[in-house]
Amino acid sequence: MSKGNSHDPFASLALAVNDARRMPILHPKTNNPLKSRTNGAEAYIDLISSDSDRARFQLRETLRRRMAAAQRVGRARVTPEEQEAEGVDLLVSMTTGWLLLTPDGDPIDVPCTPENARLLYDDNRFFWIKRQVDEFTADAGNFMPNSSPT
Repeated sequence: MSKGNSHDPFASLALAVNDARRMPILHPKTNNPLKSRTNGAEAYIDLISSDSDRARFQLRETLRRRMAAAQRVGRARVTPEEQEAEGVDLLVSMTTGWLLLTPDGDPIDVPCTPENARLLYDDNRFFWIKRQVDEFTADAGNFMPNSSPT
């Protein structure tokens, strides 16, 4: 018999998309986890899935803005810059915490706030981190229920 119950027969198929998971930040050259030179702690970003309620809400808000703009001007005109900004907004909405280090293992003492996450993801000098976040949040395997929580 499955783990589901009569009220939710598909419960055993559910992933923990609304629970944050820890993504180790990988060095852009070696592809190994970034580690602190002083205490060996690994750099990470805590993230929820791109299929989470929060991400879906963010996507719906983006669509609402586009639809409202289309009503005002007769049709939606989304520039590449606007589309890129919407992608950053989505990544910001999925970021819940972090421990940042330089590639040399020095600490970066910047609190995890939406404003700081936006600065990180919106600057193309840090594309290597943005790319890792994008791939991690889209990978369903990272949100299996038995994954260790943050």
